[in-house]
Amino acid sequence: MNHKYAPLATLCAVSIVYMSSLPDHSLLGNGSLSEQIVSNFAHIPAYALLTFLWFKAFERGKIERRFSKVNSLIFIGIILFAISDETHQSFVPGRTASFMDVGLDFLGIFFGLGMFKIDMLGISRRSLTDLPASASAQARRAGPSEDPEL
Repeated sequence: MNHKYAPLATLCAVSIVYMSSLPDHSLLGNGSLSEQIVSNFAHIPAYALLTFLWFKAFERGKIERRFSKVNSLIFIGIILFAISDETHQSFVPGRTASFMDVGLDFLGIFFGLGMFKIDMLGISRRSLTDLPASASAQARRAGPSEDPEL
């Protein structure tokens, strides 16, 4: 576990639960249409960040060609978190659970997963350029490793 990202991921999750615990009227003011749109679409970056941080917290430092068991558990856990957070929100005065919000959460989860994959590709390219010229060329010719853990 990457101890630099785990506290940030936990803080992000706690912040999401805190925000969904606030009564509706205390979030953005008078509830105009533009404020409702902003609060609905805030789900996307919130869950993208949450997903990115949890995947970074558990990354193993190498590109994973397939989804590992740990990654699958993280992915399922975040989806269950999104559903449970919406359910929790339905018990807060002035708030309701919404399938649209869960859909926006899912969209954020996929964006976060994409950000993580892009970050991992950047790390692998940097690690290739850090190698001496002959080793870098050799690694490029060899292609993806046949490591069974990948």
